[in-house]
Amino acid sequence: MASCPIFVINLEHDVVRRAHMASQCARLGLAVEFVPAVNGRQLSDTDRAAYDRDKTLRVYGVEMLDTEIGCYLSHYRLYQRMVREDIPVALILEDDVELSPAFPRIVQDLLADPQPEWQVVRLESLRRRVREPKNAKFLGRPVKALRDGELYRLGTHVLGFGAYLIRQDAARRMLDYGRHIFMPVDQTMDRYWENDILPYLVRPIPVHQRGDLASRIGARPPGRHKGQPWALRLRQRWQRLSDSIAKRLYPF
Repeated sequence: MASCPIFVINLEHDVVRRAHMASQCARLGLAVEFVPAVNGRQLSDTDRAAYDRDKTLRVYGVEMLDTEIGCYLSHYRLYQRMVREDIPVALILEDDVELSPAFPRIVQDLLADPQPEWQVVRLESLRRRVREPKNAKFLGRPVKALRDGELYRLGTHVLGFGAYLIRQDAARRMLDYGRHIFMPVDQTMDRYWENDILPYLVRPIPVHQRGDLASRIGARPPGRHKGQPWALRLRQRWQRLSDSIAKRLYPF
């Protein structure tokens, strides 16, 4: 796959997931580099320094888990590497996904476009309304035919970061916009009305989460909003209203 390194984010001790990804990537003829993930259960003070608790509570609505911060940093450091090593485009995979047989051809077709309009193409989505669209908003607008599907531009957020292509200009945008951590990395990128990274997705969606591999993020304790002061709740409501208006006014 010319001019496109493939990075697989994997906790070094997680040999089962590593073997899973190594096996399917080899079967599909993909040469990948395994990149050590940031272990959210062993965050350093430096790791935590970028976490903006006040903004997190206002925008995300609840404290982030340490594992969410670790996941964020794992992707963010790849963006730093893309800029540092002058990598024009990269394919980034998490280690709990299943790749369709058509996956290599889809990536080849996307990379073959000499003047792509996209900065990031998501190849997986965790959002059910995007996976099973019932109207044009969630289906998106087709922009390019591929041998095994079609590239769509969406008018809504995608959710999910299991597999995506990212160009260096988008990596630079994320380094700037996302330098303060305030929500999970996929949701940070989904805020297109602020970061100007428009959402693109391939259909049929070629990558899916493995249901038999437990999430390394972990479950959030119940009652996450319980006991929050009214002043914070008012700020959260104002933030949601502001985001809603900004999304509607964004010039797609």
